[in-house]
Amino acid sequence: MPILAQFQKSERSDDGALSSSSDSEESEADEAAAALDKEKAVAYQQKVITLELQKLTQDNTVQVPLTPAPLQSPGRSKKQIPSDFIATKPKSALERTLNSTFGRMLTVALTVINFGLVVLGVMYWNGPERWLDGTAVILGCITAAGLVNMFTAVPALASLSGLMPSPTGVDWKPYFVFYRLSYFVALPALLFMYIGPGIRLSFGEAEGGVEDISLTELTRGSYKYFRAYDGFVALNLTKGITETLYRTEHNPNVPRLSRFRDAQIVNNREPFSDEVEPTIPPGFQENYRIAPVFLSWAPCVARYRISAGCLKQNQVVGWALATSRSVCTNFRMVSCSPQDPILDPMYRCATTPIRGKEYLDSVQGLCGRSVPPPNLEVIDEL
Repeated sequence: MPILAQFQKSERSDDGALSSSSDSEESEADEAAAALDKEKAVAYQQKVITLELQKLTQDNTVQVPLTPAPLQSPGRSKKQIPSDFIATKPKSALERTLNSTFGRMLTVALTVINFGLVVLGVMYWNGPERWLDGTAVILGCITAAGLVNMFTAVPALASLSGLMPSPTGVDWKPYFVFYRLSYFVALPALLFMYIGPGIRLSFGEAEGGVEDISLTELTRGSYKYFRAYDGFVALNLTKGITETLYRTEHNPNVPRLSRFRDAQIVNNREPFSDEVEPTIPPGFQENYRIAPVFLSWAPCVARYRISAGCLKQNQVVGWALATSRSVCTNFRMVSCSPQDPILDPMYRCATTPIRGKEYLDSVQGLCGRSVPPPNLEVIDEL
């Protein structure tokens, strides 16, 4: 027993020595690892400081070489930023509302309303009633503004509503194509609406029926056309008035200063006539041709000179008027080529049309339009 106890005691002492030696080795390894990490941190910090000092002390100026750069053509390709690096701007509440079903319905409705108003303007702006009440020019300008709005502002609104082609070119609604095609067919539609109903409405309304009204029953200055059963235009008694740009002195018998003068037109072109063709005065602007209108044809009113007794028997009931007005003369330009207005009355236009310049016998049944009189200066010169 004493021997066994001694053996056990010696064995326990050996185990204690082994455990103490292993603990010391682990502590040494930890210290060595900590020292290595510290050295690495110090080395990294020194490297960072060295790099920062180099950035602060180095020369950043661009080095220009002494030799010129070689010739090379610039690239033709367009530089684009990759889509991954582009940050889209967030849409506003109005844009989100427009780019919805309600917004697209509103855009299509506005397009239809705008087109309908332009069609009405194209049809009705040139009507005689508009010229009579002075609203023809205003309505024409409004129609032009509506047409410009239809091809500028409305497409911009359609782009916000998603009705125009997308950047990818992919459409997700089939009716988008028909909406875009409407812009291509809109211009021909407007043109045909003006050529058809527009010209018909601009011709005005008729006063009376077919050859069932007299010239004495017409409404003066109504812009309505008529087909009377009486009326004869004495082209042989045509007078001419010339309008000039500036006031000039004319009429040697009774000198007067005005912009309107007698054109001295030639009516008698028969052989051996002593009438001389007049010259165009300087500053010419516009010509007027005026001929008296009688109720019926008579031998005395068909001559180149008319007597006072003939005028008592055949009273003048109106005047046939033709002018040489154009866009050029409306802008007060004097470089326009002279235009001679032509008086060519039409008789019995609804039954058996007869042209007054070609027919030399007795005729009546005048067709025409009742218009307001010319300027007071023209009447005074007449």
